[in-house]
Amino acid sequence: MSRKKKLDALSYDDFRRQIKEGHIESLYLFTGEEDYLHDRAVRLLYNTVDEASRVFNISVFAIGSEISPTGPKATAAMAIDTANQWPMIAARRVVIIRDFDKIREEETDLVFEYLKRPASTATVVFQSRSLDQRRKITTALMKACTVVSFDHPNEQQAARWVEQFLKRRNCRIEPTALGHLIGLTGTRMSRLANELEKLAAYSEGSIINNAIIDQLVPRAREHSGFEIWDAIMERDRKRALRLLHRMLEDGTEPVAIVGSIGGLYRRMLAGKELIARQAPQEEVMKATGQYGPRAKHFNMRLNRTSREEIVRGLRRIAQVDDAIKNSLATPRLQLEILVCELTLPESARWGIFQ
Repeated sequence: MSRKKKLDALSYDDFRRQIKEGHIESLYLFTGEEDYLHDRAVRLLYNTVDEASRVFNISVFAIGSEISPTGPKATAAMAIDTANQWPMIAARRVVIIRDFDKIREEETDLVFEYLKRPASTATVVFQSRSLDQRRKITTALMKACTVVSFDHPNEQQAARWVEQFLKRRNCRIEPTALGHLIGLTGTRMSRLANELEKLAAYSEGSIINNAIIDQLVPRAREHSGFEIWDAIMERDRKRALRLLHRMLEDGTEPVAIVGSIGGLYRRMLAGKELIARQAPQEEVMKATGQYGPRAKHFNMRLNRTSREEIVRGLRRIAQVDDAIKNSLATPRLQLEILVCELTLPESARWGIFQ
């Protein structure tokens, strides 16, 4: 495979297609925030090893963690040594290396040498949710490995995935219920999959509607995500910051919070343009994901916000998302500045934080 092709990240679907065709690389770099796809991709590789010999030929190393309660901590040297061993009763072995950002500087040369001459009988996967592109090891991995990116789907992609997921279980979901579900759960596929399994079992092949979702799907995200949306649209800075800090303390990933705020602004832009075209109310509700009383309040706030302000907000959100993913300043500080910007009066908002 050429170097140019290696630098172009594959999607999960691309990766799955290649594995199905029997095309398995010696080196992979798995990156991205979508844990559900990480897990499924690793499982695809596991399934390329005969089940009877997996215990001998599949190894997972989390750098810096203890291999066993009384054993040593995992190192890059251990992982590379395992990759260089001949597989037992199998054509190849699979070695997963997690937390490779913790590899000690004195071991990086060992990794670089392996990247130049990887074992032909091993598939080595370097796995990380995000990449620090300032480090030499990240640059080396991106050049040597086939990169597979597992990003959170946007709302449209998540909606298509939900429909396909349910179709395989002989279920369907009403369009308004689909928007309602994603509004409650977000687009994280692991959360969606858990809720969909419950909904499919409960519906037993019937159509899933809003009433079933309200009965079965917890509203935790609605009470956090929707609340910070409300605070931002009301320009209530103190409340928005308080909600931001609560979400961070509860373990919500910073990139997920940025994604949630970005989702709000994308809905605002879609709603603004549809309202300007005098689209039917049902079309506006579907695009914004707001139904019932929430739709009325959402549209009232939207009418007080100019299209230019929404577009500028989307640009800033994209800048913060990029800064967090590339480790520029701390995610908490980036989010605090963003929330402060988005809750300033419009007349003062964009002159200060250019």
